[in-house]
Amino acid sequence: MIDAHVHFWHYRAEDYAWIGSEMLPLRQDRLPEDLAACLRGQGVSAAVAVQARCDEAENTLLLDLAARHDWIAGVVGWLDLRGADVAARLDGYADAVRLKGFRHIVQDEPDPAAYWRDAAFLRGVGLLHQRGYSYDLLAHQRDLAAVADFCARADGGTLILDHLGKPEFASAAAFDDWRAQMRRLAAMPHVAVKISGLVTECGAGCTAADVRPYVHTAFELFGSDRVLFGSDWPVCTLTHDYADVCRHWRECAAVLGDAEREAAESGNARRLYRLD
Repeated sequence: MIDAHVHFWHYRAEDYAWIGSEMLPLRQDRLPEDLAACLRGQGVSAAVAVQARCDEAENTLLLDLAARHDWIAGVVGWLDLRGADVAARLDGYADAVRLKGFRHIVQDEPDPAAYWRDAAFLRGVGLLHQRGYSYDLLAHQRDLAAVADFCARADGGTLILDHLGKPEFASAAAFDDWRAQMRRLAAMPHVAVKISGLVTECGAGCTAADVRPYVHTAFELFGSDRVLFGSDWPVCTLTHDYADVCRHWRECAAVLGDAEREAAESGNARRLYRLD
């Protein structure tokens, strides 16, 4: 089993402004040695480390951790994809074999929808796709229409939507809106989704029954070959421990056949992030 979405950091408030005062458990170093026992306890053999700050120093940190911990099979880093020198910067990572993709925290931009429409950003994603990298999409449900428009234009390589687009867990109408946007995304074969981060969006009382409609919708729309399991550790620990997240996943994934489950739990991560 591969956990396709974990974070690590040496905590400094100025580096991780998104970690607010209400997120006290995250306001400390969170490193591989803090997660390793959790992985072993749940039968998880590898993980993908995803950027949590918008700074190229993040790449150095995560690649260094991956060099020291074989079970960090891949890194999703950060680069200013709107910069004029993005091609040269990408080429500078040609020898970083565990760097598999990139992500920007678009959800925290002043106008996320405008960012998804930005021509320079689209060009940057195209350049990383040309070099074989994937791109992770981070957005709230309210911005999924803009994300879908972006995905239709950025069709030169793999795009992976994190956290199922952060559904609102608000009402039947909100679910219907989320499902409609996911249907748009699923129609594009280069788009995959991570079943991750749902317990944080749902809240402290979240159960497998609460997330099941979202997970099963992802199975229905994307099939078993475009879904990936991820924990979103340590962010998930704001509401649930690692074992809870894995238990929720297993309860929801019980509807899958053996081959489908193997794909969702490891095969898709290996293929989409080119981990082998």
